[in-house]
Amino acid sequence: MSNQQITAGTIAIAKVGRNDVEVTVLEKLETGWMVRSNRSGREFQVRAIEQVRNIPPVGATSEEAGNETADSSSEPVIRSDAGKLSLLSAAARVLEESRTPMNCREIIAKAVAAELWIPSTAKTPEQSLYSAIFREISGKEHPRFRKSAERKGAFKYNH
Repeated sequence: MSNQQITAGTIAIAKVGRNDVEVTVLEKLETGWMVRSNRSGREFQVRAIEQVRNIPPVGATSEEAGNETADSSSEPVIRSDAGKLSLLSAAARVLEESRTPMNCREIIAKAVAAELWIPSTAKTPEQSLYSAIFREISGKEHPRFRKSAERKGAFKYNH
């Protein structure tokens, strides 16, 4: 099944944080889909459709499609963000390629510019990255990161 078959009115499962949410697709966007939660009625944008419940018949309106029962044979997982990295993995790759110490704000800017990571709606990704790096440094035997001796608040790739 291709992404072209996901149209307005399609009922699907979208990943929202750690939760799978049943949604109705409202429109296709350049970076994903605008959807409405079938439970809360909220509208929001998603990058990935995990599973398709049903596809509206050709010419059906979204109201008609929403009243149909879910199809028992669901399609395989569809991911529009295939190949994208977590922020921590993107940070490791950025630091590995740069070979110079960088702070979290610089790391995130380079990861976004290189299209390794897509910014989410998180308000403080720099703080999240900073704490994730420190958790890895303190918790792993061979962490990918180390604190920079040359620059305060910066990290280097630990090769």
